[in-house]
Amino acid sequence: MWVNLVFCASYSRNAFLANKGFPVPKAVKTGTTIAGIIYKDGVILGADTRATEHTIVADKNCAKIHYIAPNIYCCGAGTAADTEKTCSLIASQLELHHLNTGRVVRVVTANNMFAQMLFRYQVREVCF
Repeated sequence: MWVNLVFCASYSRNAFLANKGFPVPKAVKTGTTIAGIIYKDGVILGADTRATEHTIVADKNCAKIHYIAPNIYCCGAGTAADTEKTCSLIASQLELHHLNTGRVVRVVTANNMFAQMLFRYQVREVCF
């Protein structure tokens, strides 16, 4: 339903702009599409599967939703190899954390681990 409301709002806005003499906005290719929907019993994640390099499609079946833990998934856009490597490193650390504590890993723990790793490497690529 939320998607329909956004579509209707966009359609109404575009019709209003056209009536006032403004050009109707054109669709723009922006790269990766990732969407998430929260509902009463959980979350649904979705992403496209194309990996591009400017105008060239490098991979038509690139995974952009990565498993971290049974209750945590990570959606990535950008450098695919870095995203995959970072997610696998964090997933292994979280599995060790789970084995040491015997508890389900909390999302805030994964968030802190990601933040520490990304701050440590900053602009340098993680994948080597």
